[in-house]
Amino acid sequence: MNMNITLRHAFALSVGGCMAYGSAATAQNTCLTPEPAVIPAAIADAVKDLPEAIQAAFAGYGSPVVASPYIDFTSDAERPWVVGYSNSFSGNAWRAGALASLEASMETYRAMGLVGELIVTDSNGNITTQIQQMRSLIQRDVDLIISIPGSPTAMNGVIEEAYNAGIPVVTLASPVTSPYAINVDVNGFLYARNTALGLATLLEGTGSIVAIHGIPGTSGSELFKSGADSIFANCPDLKILAELTGEWSNSVAQTALVQWLASNPAEIDGVWQQGSMFMGSVQALEQAGRPLVPVVIGNPDQNALAFWRDNLAGGFSTVGTANPPGAGMALSLDAGLRVLLGQGLRVSNIVVAPPLIDDVSLADWVKPEFTLESTGVGEPKPGSWLLATDLDSYFVTPGAIQ
Repeated sequence: MNMNITLRHAFALSVGGCMAYGSAATAQNTCLTPEPAVIPAAIADAVKDLPEAIQAAFAGYGSPVVASPYIDFTSDAERPWVVGYSNSFSGNAWRAGALASLEASMETYRAMGLVGELIVTDSNGNITTQIQQMRSLIQRDVDLIISIPGSPTAMNGVIEEAYNAGIPVVTLASPVTSPYAINVDVNGFLYARNTALGLATLLEGTGSIVAIHGIPGTSGSELFKSGADSIFANCPDLKILAELTGEWSNSVAQTALVQWLASNPAEIDGVWQQGSMFMGSVQALEQAGRPLVPVVIGNPDQNALAFWRDNLAGGFSTVGTANPPGAGMALSLDAGLRVLLGQGLRVSNIVVAPPLIDDVSLADWVKPEFTLESTGVGEPKPGSWLLATDLDSYFVTPGAIQ
């Protein structure tokens, strides 16, 4: 079987089927040729005026989407604008990459005279503290706030306060339910669905797998699970032997998988996991003396990409996807500046359909300097995460940031 052709064909059927948004699909709904994911009815009206190709990113999307209150907004503040960054915690490589990207983008726009000071806050996981810190940013009269909120609902009140003060709030990869926020997000449903379909295709629709989830009960973990289930539920010959909890942690995932393997001698053909738990899963297989099987890559940690590259020639193959912190943060700042410039945001959420990374496109993500000791997160080629022309589609009067 030509694996790369098959993977790309399956991916096109899964996401490219957006052309049918809720209409009856003509293709038979089988394991490897699923019916297209559809846009939820609750948000269909809000996105109906976006181009079809942009609407595709909202298939299966799990957060509320409404018409943006910033459609007629223009900042009356003088340049250079002051930007506040409200972070819920900073204790991992993803968060470090996001902050580094924001600082680099600020330098670019500072040289253009658009922005000046960047004020950074970190609540260390305490949502009450984060609310207080955002309120402090409002009192300091910043012009734009970018935030990774610690809750989808708890900060709605302070976000509305910012809106009433004329300060747009952009969230990154952690959408809130407030209509006054600008949520820049990756579609978690498609994120999981695409990797599940990719794994099913690698296994030709048959075999036994272990699924490792994040934190069961949280909205993100449950959305990822629903995306994967939309594929696995239609694969009767692909058996899920166990569903483990990895808490999006390599060490927790490794312990959970080692313990399960110790008491379950059944052979497994693959591991589907929903985040940065690749190396923990691989190390668990090695520790248990099990053969190396395809382990899905969620966020493409640099060490995971290096492992894939280094073992590709030996026959190792897998699939992955991405929610890159650097590209996501750069997009968040761009979106916020466009709002300040009065370009007229159409909808509350700017959503990216995540890519499928396979053996061929791996080269676009892994860099020669990545090793098993690397601690960062892989990033896409500059300018490729969401094309400027696609971002234009979200605005009434799009234009260059200047």
